[in-house]
Amino acid sequence: MEEKKETFAKTYQFGNTTVVVHSDLLKMTEEERDKWFREQRAAGNPDLLALERTVNEAYRKFYKGEETY
Repeated sequence: MEEKKETFAKTYQFGNTTVVVHSDLLKMTEEERDKWFREQRAAGNPDLLALERTVNEAYRKFYKGEETY
């Protein structure tokens, strides 16, 4: 039987909001993460590209003073 690998999780607190990030990327050094993101972007990782578009759109709306929800 295959053993299920537990993903690394880190908890952040922002005011009254708790955010739990489940990602092995958090175990990497800054240089390793940078390399991984560059490789994934070059490979056209659809999840990473969609996340990048979403974040950029949220920032554009924020700086224009538009609601983001």
